[in-house]
Amino acid sequence: MKTPFWLIAWLLVAELFIIMVFIPGHWTERVIQKESTMIESQLGRDTVEWIDRKALQWYNRSMWDTGIYHTLHTLLIPTEQERVASRGMEGIGGKIFPWVEDRLAAMMNVVYQVFARAALLIVWAPYMLILLVPALWDGFMTWKIKRTNFDYASPIWHRYGVRGVFFVLQCLLIAFFAPVALNPIIIPMTMMVMCVMMGLATANLQKRI
Repeated sequence: MKTPFWLIAWLLVAELFIIMVFIPGHWTERVIQKESTMIESQLGRDTVEWIDRKALQWYNRSMWDTGIYHTLHTLLIPTEQERVASRGMEGIGGKIFPWVEDRLAAMMNVVYQVFARAALLIVWAPYMLILLVPALWDGFMTWKIKRTNFDYASPIWHRYGVRGVFFVLQCLLIAFFAPVALNPIIIPMTMMVMCVMMGLATANLQKRI
């Protein structure tokens, strides 16, 4: 379960490269709409509206209020006056600049999509406490029992539990940038696996710490 950090970084870079080069901007819009439809069918319209408001709030603060979008647009796409002023190069950007603008729109859609998925994670987080607290308590009590009856605390299972948590987090991070519609049930499922792994790691802590 141990995954090198560089491998996760390269997977993210490759994923973003595919999105920026090959995925049309309108594709991500359809993915966002499809995810919203699935969330509405499972969690209700109020949840969808809250997620949209929160994601839009984060998006505006990070992309618009900071001037990042304006800066990128200015650097990558010249104005009509700048194109006219570039003698001998007026027609070169006829096909290039619309493609670049579509790539920029695709990137902005991905940013919004990540924020929407993060908001969905926040929606599920309180419910996961219902699983996390018992899992940690059960693991702690099991560890306490092992200290009194000389039962074996496996360092292998402890290591698998800790690595399993990080592995699931890494998979969730990659999924957040995936240009495909994710079923909203994926997030609670991964969080449930993390709860089990954390309980397993706690139950197999070394007896002397």
